[in-house]
Amino acid sequence: MSRTEQSVEVRDEGLVQSALECMRATAKILGSDFRVPSPDAVFGAFAATRDQLGHALTEGLLPESDIEEACFLLVRIEELQEQYAETAAVRRAAELRSVHDAAAGLRGLASDDIIQSAPAAICSALPFARAMISAISGSLWQPQRLHVEPEFDGSPLDFSDYVDHAEFPLSDARLETELVRRRVPALVPAPAHDERTLKEIVLASRSSSYVAAPIISRGRVIGLVHADRPGVRDPLDPDDRDRLDAFATFFALVYEQAVLRERISAQRSRLAASFDATDTVLDRMHRAELGLRPQPSEQLRSSRSPGAEISAVEVNAALTFREREILSHIATGATNSQIAQTLVISEGTVKSHVKHILKKLRVPTRAAAAVLYSHQNRR
Repeated sequence: MSRTEQSVEVRDEGLVQSALECMRATAKILGSDFRVPSPDAVFGAFAATRDQLGHALTEGLLPESDIEEACFLLVRIEELQEQYAETAAVRRAAELRSVHDAAAGLRGLASDDIIQSAPAAICSALPFARAMISAISGSLWQPQRLHVEPEFDGSPLDFSDYVDHAEFPLSDARLETELVRRRVPALVPAPAHDERTLKEIVLASRSSSYVAAPIISRGRVIGLVHADRPGVRDPLDPDDRDRLDAFATFFALVYEQAVLRERISAQRSRLAASFDATDTVLDRMHRAELGLRPQPSEQLRSSRSPGAEISAVEVNAALTFREREILSHIATGATNSQIAQTLVISEGTVKSHVKHILKKLRVPTRAAAAVLYSHQNRR
């Protein structure tokens, strides 16, 4: 629990106690016509309490000795309502932050891994003990991953084996069809009695109530998330629905980013392969061209000293365009990895080119090739 959530919880306890004291004081004034609500429902009863007190005052139903106290209580009720609304807003912001962090924690994973990890992230950040993510493919609803908290692992409430092989036509699942078409979340308090639900999966899951939300990417529903609290008597409420919907929104953004990264990486690999293939063709063409040129006699070659032989090599004539390009980077001290990144080719291709450069220039090292390149450029 975060520090903000802890402070909100402490403040809630203080507000509840103040509200109960206010309600007891109201009961003394209104008598048997007013009942003090339970602590869980005290703030929900504030509006009705205020209306009853206001009615008693305006209609002259209170003795004069209670009028001042009733006015004080009305003001106090409004103050407590404002404080409760402020606390609820802080709590909602803390929850939203927690939901955002849970979805953001999936960043950096591959798109498939994000899908597999999402249900566990839902249960870790939200008050659910079971969550499922599904894909929407055309007219098919395809459950993909179910997560249950450890206390339900291996129990009848863990229907992972069923999910792994499930696939349903959306036409058979009216509620999920509404999620896809209307793009809004849903709260299902009684799945077994709701005619929109797919009874096959309701029976398999044994869910007494659940919430569901669409995953929307670029204006299209690409998946669904479902969540519940199995074994709990109290049904889920609209806040649960809204929490899951917030997660689905953040999740869609993280998933889109992962897919985009993968597409860019694939495109980069295709470009690198294309450049490599082009270099290979150019190198073959250059070799064929060199084969048509008159070659110096073996006697002339043997009469040259190694130093004279190296200085006599014409760099521009001996190397292909790509090899000259790579040599220019070698001359700056760049590594193979840096050259590969700059030219958008693989490091293995760079190594192959460097080998050919050293062989064509008849030099033993990269440094010697760089010196020859610099000397050639000064001529």
